[in-house]
Amino acid sequence: MNGRKVNCIAVVVAAVVYFVLGAIWFTVLQKPWIAAIGKTTDQLTNSPALGYVVAFVSNLIIAWVLARLIIVTGRTSLVGGVAMAGFLWLGFTGTTMATEFVFEGRTLGAYGIIAGYPLAGMLVMGAILGRWQKRSA
Repeated sequence: MNGRKVNCIAVVVAAVVYFVLGAIWFTVLQKPWIAAIGKTTDQLTNSPALGYVVAFVSNLIIAWVLARLIIVTGRTSLVGGVAMAGFLWLGFTGTTMATEFVFEGRTLGAYGIIAGYPLAGMLVMGAILGRWQKRSA
């Protein structure tokens, strides 16, 4: 595998950056996001702590899988990591969400807000993970 191992520190840093990006993203876009999902802030989860835990664990999993794929494919550079992340988002996240949004009759604006966050987050994680590599001993 190119003489490289997953850099666990980079995975944690990438997950934290993605998590912080989510906090900023949904704070800045709170009003249009709430309108797009057809809820009020009072109708959101009764357990924000659980939501944050699930979000962070999910971010760790995404970062670890992305790191593994970057290594396996040899895309071990900033540009390679970003390209891999964008490719994965397009192939899995973007398409899955697009199908869901069309069947639910949701707007393109809602798609931009909701699907834009994982796109931006994965691109940033790809940059971190592609650039910050660890060599095998």
